[in-house]
Amino acid sequence: MYHLKRKKGVSGLKIYHMNNSLIVNAPIEEVWGFFSNPGNLAVLTPPKLKFKFMQESPSRMFPGQRITYCLSPFPGFRTRWEGEITEVIELERFIDEQRKGPFAYWRHKHLFYEKAIGTEVRDHLNYALPLGMIGSAFQPFVQRKMTEMFTYRNEKLKEIFS
Repeated sequence: MYHLKRKKGVSGLKIYHMNNSLIVNAPIEEVWGFFSNPGNLAVLTPPKLKFKFMQESPSRMFPGQRITYCLSPFPGFRTRWEGEITEVIELERFIDEQRKGPFAYWRHKHLFYEKAIGTEVRDHLNYALPLGMIGSAFQPFVQRKMTEMFTYRNEKLKEIFS
């Protein structure tokens, strides 16, 4: 389900990669419709992260769209995040990238594949931590949090599309 690797990348940053894959029992149009509504990001985020939009979100995503929200990755710390939808290909994929937030780099590609038994949802996530070697020391914690988020999201998607 999850796969992590790292390599040097964007401007010498250590880029970490995570992949996720899940097949849900629903047609691709239904799954795409759910994912293409930015408001559903709150549905797919674990409640303990206290996700909150900072502006009203449109009901459909589009290239160039900026989405701003706050969340709490651990108790006592809230962070603001501004993401941009950089690419949308209907029923196939979309990409979001962090413009402002806690990561030195973040690029999340969401892919959708029609299958005989439903729709496969794949994620390819590339990210880098801030603060160089100091930030790298936090990678085990960040990886654990990311795995928790994908696990929660996968369970939620199974529930929604069961």
